[in-house]
Parts: sequence; C-alpha cells; structure tokens
Amino acid sequence: MPSDFDGSFADFLDRSPSGRFTDWLAARAEPYWSEATGHPFTVAIGNGTMPEAAYARYLIEDYTFVTDLASTLGYLVAKAPGMPAKSRLAGFLALLTSEENDYFLRSFEALGVEPQVYETAAQGPVTRAFSQLMLESSGQGSYAQGLACLLCAEWCYLTWGVREARKPRPDAFYLAEWIDLHAVPGFEAFVNWIRAEMDRIGPTLTEPEQANVADLFRRMSKLEAAFFETAWTGKLPGPEVDLQRI
Repeated sequence: MPSDFDGSFADFLDRSPSGRFTDWLAARAEPYWSEATGHPFTVAIGNGTMPEAAYARYLIEDYTFVTDLASTLGYLVAKAPGMPAKSRLAGFLALLTSEENDYFLRSFEALGVEPQVYETAAQGPVTRAFSQLMLESSGQGSYAQGLACLLCAEWCYLTWGVREARKPRPDAFYLAEWIDLHAVPGFEAFVNWIRAEMDRIGPTLTEPEQANVADLFRRMSKLEAAFFETAWTGKLPGPEVDLQRI
C-alpha cells in the first residue's frame, strides 16, 4: 500500500500519541515495507508452492550475505551503549554462525546445489547493495543507523515468518525449517528487543537524525523487496533502477 504518512516523528505522535518510533519507521517505509513483508516469495515458502530453482537462487544469495550480517552484528556489539545490549547482539551473532549455517548446508544438499557453487558464489547486485548499506551504516555510521538497518532486515523476516507459521507446514524441510527459524520465541524475542531498543533511542535523536534513520529503514525495505523479487523471477532490476541510490 502507498504511504499515507511522510511527516516527522513528532507529526506522527500528534496523529498517534501511543505510536512507537518503530511504527513510524514502518509507516515512512511504505509501500516498500508491505511489498517486502508480503512478497509472493514469502507466501510461497509457507504454502509449499516455491519452485526449487527460485529457492536455490535465494539461498545462494542469502548464504553470501551471512558473513556481512555477522560483520554488521560485530560492529553493533562494539557500538552498543551498555553490556545488556552487547550481550543481546552477541548472542544472536553466535546463533547465526552455528544453527543457521547448518541449515544452509543441509538445504543445499537437498536442492542439489554443489559446494563449489555456493562456496564460490559472488553476490548479485541487489544483495551487494543490501550488504553495503548495512555494513556502511553499522561500521561507519552511528549505533542508531546500524540498528535501524538490522531492525528492518530481522523484523521483515519475523513478520512473514509468524504469518506463515499459522498455516500447516510445507512438506519440504528446507521451507518448513526456514519458517520455524523465523517464528520461534527466541527469534521473536530478539526482534522485539531490537524494536524496543530503537524505540528507546529514536526519540532522543535530533529531527535530522530521525529523518536519516527513517531513510535508511525505507531504503532497506526497498532492497529487501527487490531481493525477494530477484530470487522469485530470476531477473535483475532493470537499468533504470540505480541500486546505489535506492
């Protein structure tokens, strides 16, 4: 749906006094937030209609992204303002580099993707733009900027994961487990923590800083939707789309 709100956080609170800073980020990111969380690719994961070729494309790209996500978390661990936040982020980093990596290897084997393919794969342009935005924001930017990018990536997956988890699981284990990985209480608790952390920090930022964080969340949402679309169709964005300026 198109955004019906592009004002400041203060304007948002005038309209919705109980609204959260993260609610404002999502509202400012429309229509891309809804395009990402409701993309047909995510629906196909849940109902089992996912073509194997599309899911293989997706997993290969996602596998190339995991290292950059780990680096993003490392930057945020370093910049987090206190030990509780550092502990939360470090815990998720440990999970990412253990359980999720095992899932990728088993899924590649089931889909017939040879190790030499996924181990040597280069990031496609959408994945590269997505990774660069996260790495630059977390590495060169502020804690709030990096956190906003991480929030978009993980909250998007929680949103569709919880939605698809309400349905019967598909037969393919790699689809069923991917849903479960993004709908389990532990992951939901981590994403809710990121939201709470962003809700805590966001209102303390200056208005230009808030606008910058909102722009990052919107750009991430647009790239997330493009990531799903590329995996779904096997087609890259047209030359009229400048990924570095999204």
